[in-house]
Amino acid sequence: MWILICNVIVQLVNIPLEGAGLHSWTWTIFLANVLFFIKSNPDHKAGLLENALGGIFGLLGAMGLYGLIVLLGGFGVPALVSTILAIAIFLFLTIVLNPVVPYVFNNNALCFFLVALNNSECIGNVLAHPFLHIGGVIIGNLIVNVGTVLIVECVAKMMAKKKA
Repeated sequence: MWILICNVIVQLVNIPLEGAGLHSWTWTIFLANVLFFIKSNPDHKAGLLENALGGIFGLLGAMGLYGLIVLLGGFGVPALVSTILAIAIFLFLTIVLNPVVPYVFNNNALCFFLVALNNSECIGNVLAHPFLHIGGVIIGNLIVNVGTVLIVECVAKMMAKKKA
């Protein structure tokens, strides 16, 4: 239910931004919401931090991958080899550093990384407007997810009072 509510919010935010050509960043709000509730961390504060930092790292990783491809391409390395190398570095960091820094190197990071690389238009928008996409992750967590958690807690308290 909350994912559907988030989708309505994303669509409402998306409408005024379409004319400005900035509508492509709202997927970060939606994905932040979906991942937060799929993981369902009982400690909401830790879940929000893990979701936000992982999402931001995933977006930065996608931009870094593209930068590495361009850099290595300048040295004559084929694009496929550059892509495989960049993905291997990102996966290595995510897997090896997850136990050390789980708030940054986690499944959320991998998900945002892969979605950002979904197609050339998406990565082009992330590269052109990185702060909008990072802002989308933050908005998705601070406004949508915190708002949802507060609503759920209020409803739970009201239900507990009715039972008492």
